[in-house]
Amino acid sequence: MDGAPYLRKVDLRMYKGYRELREALDALFTNSFSAAAEGGGDHHQHAIAYEDKDGDLMLAGDVPWE
Repeated sequence: MDGAPYLRKVDLRMYKGYRELREALDALFTNSFSAAAEGGGDHHQHAIAYEDKDGDLMLAGDVPWE
């Protein structure tokens, strides 16, 4: 599902920076996909992206956390 959005809202006030956010999302997706990948040994990768106020798709980390 390359490029498929999951459309979930995240409260960024819960995290101190991109590192904590990435670790939380890694844990979420690792747990979600672990059962599916158990037999095949597939490695899932993802990128954290968001839509800015102009409607552009941005990668998290392109702008400072603050």
